[in-house]
Amino acid sequence: MQPDYFLHGRKVTLVEYDTATNWSDHLPYANWLCVLVSDDRERRYLDEVISKIIAKDVCWVATIGNQCEWVHDLIDEEIVYRQVDIEPLYLPKHDIMTTFHRDFADGIWFSIVAAHDDYFEIETVVILDLMRGARKEEIQAALNNR
Repeated sequence: MQPDYFLHGRKVTLVEYDTATNWSDHLPYANWLCVLVSDDRERRYLDEVISKIIAKDVCWVATIGNQCEWVHDLIDEEIVYRQVDIEPLYLPKHDIMTTFHRDFADGIWFSIVAAHDDYFEIETVVILDLMRGARKEEIQAALNNR
């Protein structure tokens, strides 16, 4: 886990997804935005991540990377499925906002600076790196330019 940043009034944390660790212990429980970084992850891993971030009451999910649009759609589908399923599945009491950003640095900028909700203050931005560090330099450059 990387040291935290404090940018534009928000705590920014980088969490690396790793199936050998309990990465979700590093996620907040309230008032947080997840920047989900994925280029080539298989569906089963994405399903796990989506389920765990919803369980941690994520407020907003911004996807970046080569799979950004597909991952965004998977998140939206999971939210809708949980809303209409006969058996009640967990969803936070608030709506979860989702966006995708094809431009990597723009997605990070948007998440730290521009993302806003009328009902709660986004206090923490978690950059959840599913790329095993392959995009670490790009993430670091985007954070240094904020």
